[in-house]
Amino acid sequence: MKHFIKTERLELHPSCEIDTGFMQELISRPEAYFHDPQMQESPADVTKDCEWFVEKAGLLPNEGGIRWIIKLGCTSIGEVFVRCNWERTLEWEFGYHFLKEHWGKGYATESLQAIIPYVFNNFKINRLVAFTNSNNKESIALLKRVGMVEEARLRDVRMSDGVYCDELVFSLLKREFDLQSKL
Repeated sequence: MKHFIKTERLELHPSCEIDTGFMQELISRPEAYFHDPQMQESPADVTKDCEWFVEKAGLLPNEGGIRWIIKLGCTSIGEVFVRCNWERTLEWEFGYHFLKEHWGKGYATESLQAIIPYVFNNFKINRLVAFTNSNNKESIALLKRVGMVEEARLRDVRMSDGVYCDELVFSLLKREFDLQSKL
């Protein structure tokens, strides 16, 4: 299968239509958007989003996007997406969600440690970015753990529980990835 990734404990497969039910479950949980409740998607939006990733995977490696469903054995436990934000500058963005019962077990770290090299080695990419709420300490620690560099703070761009909060921008450049890979 194209874009299939296997790690020590996990299998990451490109999403397809049958994964829509899992995505509906994952995104419907309150913890999925705890730090960014205004980003919560409706079931119809989740379905459209799933269809978009299936369609855009055909445009890889130059543009488009892909969503990997993370499996532990036969059980879907999370997702990581990567999508091209800007074809001219070769900027790609990634994000992730995992079922709460699988938090704190290293699955997100293991997934990203496999996906980041995969995209730099297989996609036309110069810059990989991720955005996170400044109050999401777990996500910040994860991004740092996988080698992302905090580069910006966007002030008061998110609303959480009726309070404005900042968003942090993390990035990794192709030349930084290449240098890290040689060490």
